[in-house]
Amino acid sequence: MIPQTGDFDKLIRKAQKLQALVADLQPFLELVRQLDGKDFTVPADRLIRASEAAKILCIDHNAIGKLVKAGLLTPLYVNSDQQKFWLSEVMKLPRKKPWIIGGKQHATD
Repeated sequence: MIPQTGDFDKLIRKAQKLQALVADLQPFLELVRQLDGKDFTVPADRLIRASEAAKILCIDHNAIGKLVKAGLLTPLYVNSDQQKFWLSEVMKLPRKKPWIIGGKQHATD
């Protein structure tokens, strides 16, 4: 059976898509080459202070307590009264927005 012209056009389009995909992968492949044989670990989640969480979220330090009361952040208590939070949990919250908690708006810095 002789291939039709449309079949060649489809094959060419697929080849072009594959070529673009390979080009997009070049930075990743270069990183893999650089890491070959080296130890590479992803940084683990860590606990941060309430003041750090406030800076990340661009809110006042006092608003952190309100986020806790609203159930949006879960504190861990270190040294009995010092609140700490998992960085990953803080990073899931939106930043640079006014927070509305308990019907009141808490402006960002």
